[in-house]
Amino acid sequence: MNKIIGLSFIALGIFLEVMWLGFVFGSVVIGILLLIFAPRILFFPFTFFLLIGGKFLYAEAFRAFEQARKNGGSYSYTNYSHTSYSNSSGGAFNQTPSVNKMEAYYAELECSPSDDFSVVKKNYRRLMKEHHYDSLVSKGLPKDMLEFSEEKTKRLNEAYAAIKELKG
Repeated sequence: MNKIIGLSFIALGIFLEVMWLGFVFGSVVIGILLLIFAPRILFFPFTFFLLIGGKFLYAEAFRAFEQARKNGGSYSYTNYSHTSYSNSSGGAFNQTPSVNKMEAYYAELECSPSDDFSVVKKNYRRLMKEHHYDSLVSKGLPKDMLEFSEEKTKRLNEAYAAIKELKG
């Protein structure tokens, strides 16, 4: 249900953006001046509704991330079990190994061990484009979402490197 609501908000944002641009560029001079001096005003409707829609689309991820921050570290989301860290009495963190890291890596890259390396590479590039920190900073997303994306990028890089090393 959250996905439907999120996609509805994004669709509303696109519709309002088209209407807004049509209105603004009805007067070419005002449209060009806004484009040059205040582009954020031109793209505000889309950005605003994209953020609201994204919040609905990634509600589960936000909840998992917040819960992990409160619990001190481990979280899982969409078939990926993050390696958990437990705080020992000395203050150091002990790493508990996952059952099958390679399965987790394949799940992270949304592919299976039987897939060809070209499929793995294609999924890696697509996911990096979606979650890369640098591309999301410019969109003005909340800090929690940026931190989540930064972690996701690190996990994608780790998974891709392990699979690349395995498949050669």
